Amino acid sequence: MMTGRARLITRRARVGAILLAAIITSACSGDDNSNTTPTTPSTPSGPVTKVQSSIIYPGDIITHGFSTSAAGTVTVTLTSVSPSVVLGLGLGVPNPDPNGFGCSLTTAVNTTAGSSPQISTSADQGLFCIALFDVGNVVPNGVAYSVSIVHQ
Repeated sequence: MMTGRARLITRRARVGAILLAAIITSACSGDDNSNTTPTTPSTPSGPVTKVQSSIIYPGDIITHGFSTSAAGTVTVTLTSVSPSVVLGLGLGVPNPDPNGFGCSLTTAVNTTAGSSPQISTSADQGLFCIALFDVGNVVPNGVAYSVSIVHQ
Protein backbone atom coordinates (compact mmCIF):
# COMPACT_ATOMS: atom_id res chain seq x y z
CA MET A 1 0.00 0.00 0.00
CA MET A 2 1.27 3.48 -0.96
CA THR A 3 1.67 6.23 1.53
CA GLY A 4 0.35 9.74 0.88
CA ARG A 5 3.83 10.95 0.05
CA ALA A 6 4.47 8.13 -2.44
CA ARG A 7 1.11 8.85 -4.18
CA LEU A 8 2.03 12.55 -4.46
CA ILE A 9 5.41 11.69 -6.02
CA THR A 10 3.78 9.22 -8.41
CA ARG A 11 1.11 11.76 -9.41
CA ARG A 12 3.78 14.44 -10.03
CA ALA A 13 5.78 11.98 -12.12
CA ARG A 14 2.69 11.19 -14.25
CA VAL A 15 1.85 14.88 -14.73
CA GLY A 16 5.48 15.57 -15.65
CA ALA A 17 5.51 12.71 -18.15
CA ILE A 18 2.23 13.90 -19.72
CA LEU A 19 3.55 17.49 -19.99
CA LEU A 20 6.81 16.26 -21.51
CA ALA A 21 4.92 14.13 -24.04
CA ALA A 22 2.69 17.11 -24.94
CA ILE A 23 5.71 19.37 -25.47
CA ILE A 24 7.49 16.82 -27.64
CA THR A 25 4.34 16.11 -29.66
CA SER A 26 3.61 19.79 -30.28
CA ALA A 27 7.22 20.46 -31.29
CA CYS A 28 7.25 17.56 -33.72
CA SER A 29 3.82 18.01 -35.23
CA GLY A 30 4.04 21.60 -36.37
CA ASP A 31 1.79 22.05 -39.39
CA ASP A 32 4.10 24.13 -41.53
CA ASN A 33 2.79 24.06 -45.08
CA SER A 34 5.51 26.26 -46.50
CA ASN A 35 7.34 24.34 -49.18
CA THR A 36 10.76 25.89 -49.39
CA THR A 37 12.94 25.08 -52.33
CA PRO A 38 16.64 25.87 -52.06
CA THR A 39 17.74 28.53 -54.52
CA THR A 40 21.07 29.01 -56.13
CA PRO A 41 22.80 32.35 -55.64
CA SER A 42 22.18 34.69 -58.51
CA THR A 43 24.82 36.53 -60.44
CA PRO A 44 24.31 40.28 -60.74
CA SER A 45 22.56 40.95 -64.04
CA GLY A 46 24.10 44.35 -64.65
CA PRO A 47 27.35 46.13 -64.09
CA VAL A 48 28.76 46.44 -60.58
CA THR A 49 30.35 49.70 -59.45
CA LYS A 50 33.06 49.69 -56.80
CA VAL A 51 34.41 52.99 -55.49
CA GLN A 52 37.76 53.13 -53.69
CA SER A 53 39.10 56.18 -51.90
CA SER A 54 42.31 56.75 -49.99
CA ILE A 55 45.39 58.96 -49.76
CA ILE A 56 48.50 58.42 -51.84
CA TYR A 57 51.90 59.73 -50.68
CA PRO A 58 55.08 60.51 -52.64
CA GLY A 59 56.52 57.35 -54.18
CA ASP A 60 53.49 55.20 -53.28
CA ILE A 61 51.84 52.49 -55.29
CA ILE A 62 48.38 51.63 -53.99
CA THR A 63 46.48 48.60 -55.23
CA HIS A 64 42.80 47.65 -54.97
CA GLY A 65 41.53 44.19 -55.91
CA PHE A 66 38.17 43.18 -57.35
CA SER A 67 36.60 40.17 -59.05
CA THR A 68 34.34 39.94 -62.07
CA SER A 69 31.48 37.43 -62.12
CA ALA A 70 31.27 37.27 -65.92
CA ALA A 71 33.17 38.34 -69.01
CA GLY A 72 32.52 41.93 -70.04
CA THR A 73 33.92 45.43 -70.07
CA VAL A 74 35.88 46.89 -67.16
CA THR A 75 36.15 50.66 -66.90
CA VAL A 76 38.32 52.52 -64.43
CA THR A 77 37.76 56.21 -63.74
CA LEU A 78 39.93 58.40 -61.52
CA THR A 79 37.01 60.56 -60.38
CA SER A 80 38.69 62.95 -57.94
CA VAL A 81 42.16 64.02 -56.80
CA SER A 82 42.75 66.69 -54.18
CA PRO A 83 44.92 68.68 -54.57
CA SER A 84 44.78 68.21 -58.34
CA VAL A 85 47.85 66.45 -59.78
CA VAL A 86 48.65 63.90 -62.46
CA LEU A 87 48.66 60.34 -61.12
CA GLY A 88 49.49 57.03 -62.69
CA LEU A 89 46.53 54.70 -63.00
CA GLY A 90 46.80 51.08 -64.02
CA LEU A 91 44.67 47.97 -64.48
CA GLY A 92 46.03 44.46 -64.23
CA VAL A 93 45.84 41.07 -62.61
CA PRO A 94 46.83 40.10 -59.08
CA ASN A 95 50.39 38.92 -58.76
CA PRO A 96 50.82 36.48 -55.88
CA ASP A 97 53.62 37.87 -53.78
CA PRO A 98 54.91 36.20 -50.60
CA ASN A 99 55.35 39.68 -49.07
CA GLY A 100 51.79 40.81 -49.78
CA PHE A 101 49.40 41.68 -52.59
CA GLY A 102 50.93 42.66 -55.92
CA CYS A 103 49.37 43.95 -59.11
CA SER A 104 50.84 43.00 -62.49
CA LEU A 105 49.65 45.83 -64.75
CA THR A 106 48.50 45.12 -68.29
CA THR A 107 47.37 48.72 -68.96
CA ALA A 108 48.64 51.95 -67.44
CA VAL A 109 48.11 55.67 -68.09
CA ASN A 110 49.18 58.95 -66.52
CA THR A 111 46.01 60.97 -65.98
CA THR A 112 44.15 63.65 -64.11
CA ALA A 113 40.74 63.15 -62.52
CA GLY A 114 37.71 63.26 -64.79
CA SER A 115 34.21 61.95 -65.37
CA SER A 116 35.06 59.71 -68.36
CA PRO A 117 36.84 56.38 -67.91
CA GLN A 118 40.60 56.63 -68.35
CA ILE A 119 40.83 52.85 -68.86
CA SER A 120 38.26 50.70 -70.64
CA THR A 121 38.98 47.11 -71.65
CA SER A 122 37.32 43.73 -71.99
CA ALA A 123 37.97 41.15 -69.28
CA ASP A 124 37.06 37.56 -68.57
CA GLN A 125 35.57 36.36 -65.30
CA GLY A 126 38.22 36.37 -62.60
CA LEU A 127 40.41 38.40 -60.27
CA PHE A 128 41.78 41.81 -61.25
CA CYS A 129 43.43 44.78 -59.60
CA ILE A 130 43.93 48.45 -60.17
CA ALA A 131 46.98 50.41 -59.09
CA LEU A 132 47.43 54.09 -58.47
CA PHE A 133 50.98 55.34 -58.39
CA ASP A 134 52.89 58.57 -57.97
CA VAL A 135 54.54 59.74 -61.20
CA GLY A 136 56.47 62.43 -59.31
CA ASN A 137 53.67 64.93 -58.68
CA VAL A 138 52.30 63.96 -55.26
CA VAL A 139 52.82 66.61 -52.58
CA PRO A 140 54.54 65.62 -49.29
CA ASN A 141 51.27 65.69 -47.31
CA GLY A 142 49.67 63.27 -49.75
CA VAL A 143 46.84 63.46 -52.24
CA ALA A 144 43.30 62.22 -51.60
CA TYR A 145 41.76 60.32 -54.48
CA SER A 146 38.65 58.42 -55.46
CA VAL A 147 38.50 55.86 -58.25
CA SER A 148 35.48 54.08 -59.70
CA ILE A 149 35.63 50.56 -61.11
CA VAL A 150 32.68 49.31 -63.18
CA HIS A 151 32.57 45.64 -64.18
CA GLN A 152 30.33 42.58 -64.62
